[in-house]
Amino acid sequence: MEDVTNPEIPEEQTQEPTWEDERAELTQRLETLTTELHSQRVSNAFYRKARAAGIDDPDALAGIVNLSAVTFDDTGQAQGIDEILTTFTAAAKPKKSRTIGGPSGLNYQERVEKTSEQRLAAAAEKAKRTGRPEDMVEYMELKSKLKSQN
Repeated sequence: MEDVTNPEIPEEQTQEPTWEDERAELTQRLETLTTELHSQRVSNAFYRKARAAGIDDPDALAGIVNLSAVTFDDTGQAQGIDEILTTFTAAAKPKKSRTIGGPSGLNYQERVEKTSEQRLAAAAEKAKRTGRPEDMVEYMELKSKLKSQN
């Protein structure tokens, strides 16, 4: 009895690819290669410009930024990379570090250093106002210190 579920097809009836099929396959391959070439050109241009901008690890940065908007002009120059790099460098600009134990006041730099006479007058005023022995001792120590400097 003949097997109906899997009839054998003679080799003469197998369909050979037509030129339209070959053309579609080659067109698809061309698009794939064109996309890969564009991606490589963008990566190379980004790497060069990132190194020139002083970025230490451009490969890591390329992994986190969106390079899909990068295009090339008629002369072959990449457009859009400079904007990405300026945005990144502005956002990642290191802040001025403060020393531990340093001044924490917002207007510390604007504060004018008091003269010795002003400090002595302030200590005398505080000693008179409070009448506490520690304030009086502070005033007397400051007064004797300033006399010994002169």
